[in-house]
Formats: sequence, C-alpha cells, structure tokens
Amino acid sequence: MSVALRILLLIGALAMLMFVVKSIRKSRIQMKDALVWMLIALLIAIFGIFPSVPMWIAGILGIDSAANMVFLIFIAILLLCIFSLALRVSMLEDKCTTLAGEIAIRTHQEEDEEK
Repeated sequence: MSVALRILLLIGALAMLMFVVKSIRKSRIQMKDALVWMLIALLIAIFGIFPSVPMWIAGILGIDSAANMVFLIFIAILLLCIFSLALRVSMLEDKCTTLAGEIAIRTHQEEDEEK
C-alpha cells in the first residue's frame, strides 16, 4: 500500500471521527449510528497504520492490490449501512401510515360525538 494512500486513510479517519463527534454534540445523529461510523473510522485508521492487515486479507481472498481490498471492504460496509437505513425508512413509513389512519379514525369519532 502506497504512503499516499496510507496518509489519505489516516486523514479520512480523523476527519470522519471529528465530523461524527460534532454531529453527536449537535444531537444530529443517534448514538447507535454514531458508533457504527466511529468503528468505520477506527477501521480506516487501522488500515492506514497497519497496511499489512489489508494486504493479508487481500492475499487470503486472492485480490492483487491491498488498495482494492480496502475499497472493497468499505463499499461492502457502506452497502450494509444503506440497507439498514432503508429498513428503518420502511418501518417509519409504515408507522406514519398507521398513525395517520389512527388520527383519521379519532377525528371522525370526535366529529360524530359532537353531532
């Protein structure tokens, strides 16, 4: 792994960590999401500090370049995060539909009681 990529990984990990901490302080992110992003930042830092780790993983999986291995791992992690968020959005949409129905029923019942 080139020195430039290692430095880029370390700078990226530090920037990500700072952004997550700032988001936590401003209450823009839930703690469970923040922990996932902090773990990703830690993984990025580990890959930057210990380039033998992605090289070892790349060797086991038969991937020629450690840089490709790093990108592959993070693409997979981000896809899992996106899938998790899609599940949450679907659940929230279902809850909104249920709540809207309950509000409509209660409003209709209140109108009937007033008459």
